[in-house]
Amino acid sequence: MKIAVRYQSRGGNTKSVAEAIASKAGVKAEPITVPLNEPVDVLFIGGGVYAHGLDDSLKSYLENLDAATVKAVAAFSTAGAMDGAKKIVSIIKEKGIPVHAETLPMKLGVRNHGVFVHKGFINLTDKQLSAVNDFVKKVIR
Repeated sequence: MKIAVRYQSRGGNTKSVAEAIASKAGVKAEPITVPLNEPVDVLFIGGGVYAHGLDDSLKSYLENLDAATVKAVAAFSTAGAMDGAKKIVSIIKEKGIPVHAETLPMKLGVRNHGVFVHKGFINLTDKQLSAVNDFVKKVIR
């Protein structure tokens, strides 16, 4: 099974989750700026939620995915409160690409008066890593 992981991340939360997914799946996580050079059976794709929506670059990436290149998508997201994975799923379904029933909405984001206090790689907790592991197992069984 050919698997790819792509992510959009501003502050590092989604990148950290993507890297954990990729590690469990045995592949490398890449930002959405890295194209898919060959067809994949499963594309794990994720991004953060900003001002109640997805980043425009992620929306554009999703809207331009090709059903001939991606057989199925597994969506994940990071946010303080919202589930961005649902937003990813709705865009992908419009493309006619099958979407795995399992999604991974991770509630992350340390804030200090509305401002992120970290930027870059974050260490996921054991509970969060367990959720990532369960998600990947369910998708690629």
